[in-house]
Amino acid sequence: MARDDLVFIAGAGPVGLAAAVELTRRGVPVRIVDVGAGPTPVEQSRALGILPTTLRIFEASGLTQELLGAGTEITGAEIAIGGKPAFSLDLSKARTPYPFILSLPQGRTERAMIAWLKDRAIAVEWNVAVTGIADTRRPTVTLSSGEAVAARAVLGCDGSHSAVREELGVPWVGESYPGVFALADVTFSEPLDPHRAKISLGADNERSHALLPMSDRSARLIGFHDAPEKLVEAVEGIETVTWQSTFRVAFRRAERMSRGWVFLAGDAAHVHSPVGGRGMNLGIWDAATFAWLFSEGRETEYESQRLPVVKAVLDQTLEGTTTLGAPPAYASLALRYLMPAATRLRPVSRRIAERVLALDLPQPEWLAS
Repeated sequence: MARDDLVFIAGAGPVGLAAAVELTRRGVPVRIVDVGAGPTPVEQSRALGILPTTLRIFEASGLTQELLGAGTEITGAEIAIGGKPAFSLDLSKARTPYPFILSLPQGRTERAMIAWLKDRAIAVEWNVAVTGIADTRRPTVTLSSGEAVAARAVLGCDGSHSAVREELGVPWVGESYPGVFALADVTFSEPLDPHRAKISLGADNERSHALLPMSDRSARLIGFHDAPEKLVEAVEGIETVTWQSTFRVAFRRAERMSRGWVFLAGDAAHVHSPVGGRGMNLGIWDAATFAWLFSEGRETEYESQRLPVVKAVLDQTLEGTTTLGAPPAYASLALRYLMPAATRLRPVSRRIAERVLALDLPQPEWLAS
């Protein structure tokens, strides 16, 4: 049965689930489907870092406290260059109630939102694909079951191979990146500091990599290696590898983020490297912004609000990826000689912390009110 106020959400990853949570708490009825059989496996960390703005967004639903109780707070990082300690980053100087990166495997973040929705009688419909969208002004979504669903709006959160984006005929713009990333979830034979990340910047022909703790015995490794085995070999003390993968990245965005009353969010609208941990967070900010605008009757502002932020994040992550993967000579010199002194200056260290935590990006308008 058609609902004049229904928002249909395609994709039940973190972005689609966040959209469902934010719309529901604002009193908007939703229906959410996903082509997959269920949420991300709990043993795969995938999108790991939750940033302060995301935690502020989830305060209103009550999810923030649950996530904080389940995750690990990364309050800083130790930086080495060519295997030698260079300087430290302290995130506690950032002006936010949450001056840290919350480390929590994606599957656990998804399950927290799924449980929140279930408590409100909203269930994800798994193994359901979007096969067509008719009339973007008054959208009707055709599902793989043969059902046709009329909705007030459609939000495509269905990943980089988005069926919703394909239906809209919206092209990608951007570029591919020549490097290969490897990642591995590992456990250690000895305890590590769960609150400090470790970043090793390569010198000469060495490869850069980062260690992001998930607990005092487990961590995510990610680096510029063409095989996870080489990444694991670069780090001492690893006892077991619980999951590993390699992937290539691109820096691309949808040419548009809406057409009529069909909208795109998350990887359906933009993809980039994992450097900086922006990916899942940027998508959740898309979803929350859409939910707020829709509840205010201002959904036509969505594209104009989100595209500048998306472009800024793509520029930042491309710059960061290039600096870490193939640093120019001046960048290596600055990291080696200028950063140690700069990080000892409080205003500079605060600015660096806020950049790392993405607080230099425009913050959601409703959070300031």
